[in-house]
Amino acid sequence: MQNHFHQAEYCDMNLVLGKTDLEHFIGQLASGGVSLYWKDRHEDVVLVATTGIEKKEFHFQPSEDGFVLTGSVILQDKRLVNALQYTLIRTKGEAVVKQFSEGPILISKFANGEALHIMELHGPRKKVVYEKPIRVSSEDVIRAFKSRDIEQRIPVLKLEMDYELVSLADAMQAGDPEAVRLVKVRLEELRRELMLCEAFDQHIPEVLH
Repeated sequence: MQNHFHQAEYCDMNLVLGKTDLEHFIGQLASGGVSLYWKDRHEDVVLVATTGIEKKEFHFQPSEDGFVLTGSVILQDKRLVNALQYTLIRTKGEAVVKQFSEGPILISKFANGEALHIMELHGPRKKVVYEKPIRVSSEDVIRAFKSRDIEQRIPVLKLEMDYELVSLADAMQAGDPEAVRLVKVRLEELRRELMLCEAFDQHIPEVLH
């Protein structure tokens, strides 16, 4: 039996819609019986979507590539959620999506239109249900180093490793061999990246300036 849907929250959105993307978004809403109208403003264009459940405004900022949808929005009507989720994937956008139901809270991180990380929250308990494999090369680290992001990346990597170690202990205690395997794979990827970052952080070659 499926959990009853309550709402979805889209945070830190960054979607760039071309003309065709915007037409598809509007078309999906209209085909679902959603009432729509536009409000013109100086800084952006607002699409107002009204259903029998809620009324929401989507603020689009005009750009050279089309229309940019940013910020956060909380939706309770599945028609709005389905249309926005489709557009997120279609436009290869970025967002953190939180889905609330009678069961666990599901948190998904999207980048380039793909889910990179999906986590279930059961009260204080966390469970990673999906992690997109990450391949780290020395070229990736060099690019990060050149952009001066490497100093910030190292402490983040250490925190991520601490989190994965906790997840490993939970998986071992639960007797879940597949979860143990996935966590170990992720730990090895983080370990390799950390070693490369720390090695490159020792000295800044002149050629990279």
